[in-house]
Amino acid sequence: MKHVTRIQYSSEEDTDHFTISFYFSPNEYFENTCLAVKFIMVDEEEAEGSKATEIKWKEGKNITKKVVIKKQKNKKTGDTREVHQEEDVESFFNFFKTIDIEESAENQDEDEGVTHPILFRIINLNMHNRKSCLRL
Repeated sequence: MKHVTRIQYSSEEDTDHFTISFYFSPNEYFENTCLAVKFIMVDEEEAEGSKATEIKWKEGKNITKKVVIKKQKNKKTGDTREVHQEEDVESFFNFFKTIDIEESAENQDEDEGVTHPILFRIINLNMHNRKSCLRL
């Protein structure tokens, strides 16, 4: 977070949609100077989804993914090989993912109940009725 220079909130006229923008100084992880998330709202309290800036990660610097090396054994030959798989890692930068609430709900297991990831992002961001620009 040492590279964050400013955080800005902006709302759209005539809708409940709003955008949160994070501005960054040059850094070793990504090319972007601004990462933003626009929240698409049904009304003041219900989200429909979000649209986020795609992060342009520098080579080998994506901190939202990790490479896991697994060994596989061939049943016929007995040879083993390494398989490299990329897995998600919890990170602040996962905030900058586009989310479709309906699609998220369809992809969840019925036993889990429906949890909308975007709602976790909106909690405590209750900034609809005020505009702010924070300088760090």
